[in-house]
Amino acid sequence: MDPHLLRTFVAVLDHRSFSVAASALGYTQSAVSQHIAALEADLGTRLVERRPVAPTPAGTRLMEHAPALLLRLDAVPACGTPAPRN
Repeated sequence: MDPHLLRTFVAVLDHRSFSVAASALGYTQSAVSQHIAALEADLGTRLVERRPVAPTPAGTRLMEHAPALLLRLDAVPACGTPAPRN
């Protein structure tokens, strides 16, 4: 799962708006829409109702786990640093 897509998903639902999420993330509204569509395609289910912006049941389940997932995904680069060789 691409962490950028997941962050966009969280922002859309936190702000209840594609345009406000886009502004907060520094993306265009079109890019945010594409991120949500890509995440939905990856997971094979609709996650966000567009009008009004609200999570679907699957989106609600994902939001329950998204903060922990993002923390874990953010930690991966730190854990992936190779140890120095002797």
